[in-house]
Order: sequence, then structure tokens, then C-alpha cells
Amino acid sequence: MTEAENRIANIKSKHGEYIIELLGNIIRVDGKGVVTKPILEQYLEDVKTVTRVLNGKPWGFIGFVCGTGILTPEAEHALVLSINARKQVGMKACALVTTNADIPSLVKSQFERVYQRAQIDYRFCASEDEAYIWLDTQGCSSSFTY
Repeated sequence: MTEAENRIANIKSKHGEYIIELLGNIIRVDGKGVVTKPILEQYLEDVKTVTRVLNGKPWGFIGFVCGTGILTPEAEHALVLSINARKQVGMKACALVTTNADIPSLVKSQFERVYQRAQIDYRFCASEDEAYIWLDTQGCSSSFTY
């Protein structure tokens, strides 16, 4: 796949934005702003499109949070439900890089709550390289071929 083929979605709204890419068997998301329920609903549809391509094979998630990067309470609840559903179609682990978030500790505490409620393996990483290395230990690789 070329870089253009890997880019699945590029969504912007007045509250936030995200870009989703499929790299091997890793879904990479760059997010910025406040995640509202409407943004999350669109994001969940975009992730469903990506996971269909993987045909149920195991996959990992790497997220990069820029700026505010927080979830509204209703979006937080919806994300827990979504992760539970995505685990059924191959999601194995989540790595989150929060070094570019406005308040990394707030983002970490919120996503830690989400990941614990969803009962999925996760790690907060200081860099992109660290995130990819950890996901590789979970069986997820950007060089995976399907």
C-alpha cells in the first residue's frame, strides 16, 4: 500500500480533528482537540471500515494526542463500549503517546480509565518509537502483511 492508500480518514470539526491510517496491522490515529460524541461516532465508523480490511486478524492501536485531547463524558462511555466491540474483531492492544497533549496527566488518567474499563492491554509511551516497539511485543507490527 502507498502512503495515500494507508490514509483512511482525515476529519476536522470546530471541536477536534483526527487522521486514521492503517500501517501493517496497526491502526494509527493522530487526534487533536476535544472528542465529542458526534466526532467519536464518525471515528467509530471510520475504524469499522479499517478493521474490515484486516478480516478479523489481530491488530493494535497507536494514538497520538495533540492539544486538549480529552473526551466528553458521553464520548468516554461510548469509547469503552467501542473498544469492547473492537476486541471482538481483533483489537489486541493500545499504545498512546501523550507528550504533545496540553495536559498529559489529564489525558492519561482519562484514557487509563477507558482502557481499564474495556479490559484491554495498554501502555502510555513517551515516543512513537517506544509505542511501535511495545505493540510489536503484542504481535502488532507496521510491517505486517495481510
